[in-house]
Amino acid sequence: MAKPAIPKKTVALVLERDGGLCILRISPDCLGYASCADHRANRGSGGAGQALNQPSMLVAACGICNGAKADGVARDELLRRGVSLLPDSTHRKTALRALVTPVEYPSGRTFYLLDDGTREEVKNED
Repeated sequence: MAKPAIPKKTVALVLERDGGLCILRISPDCLGYASCADHRANRGSGGAGQALNQPSMLVAACGICNGAKADGVARDELLRRGVSLLPDSTHRKTALRALVTPVEYPSGRTFYLLDDGTREEVKNED
């Protein structure tokens, strides 16, 4: 069974939210600009993939970094930054985890990604 494609409208929303920039930035050949939306969690277990196609589950990426991520490059770094998530027992639980796991952007700023395609900055309470 084929995995459901990310709707084009959702991809456009994610690219706009992330300023058209590659959020992964894991390859020395990173293009800097994004051309696709990348899943924060692997969809390999099948099932209700629509839960994983929500904007909170996606970050903007260039094709080069997207491919490097698929090859396991910088896995620990991506997990630390919240750009990647370990899958939970169901896609729904993974999607809920995405809502409470902030993403550290290359700028060093950290955001919660929301399902309406926006983001909310995490404020440091120093």
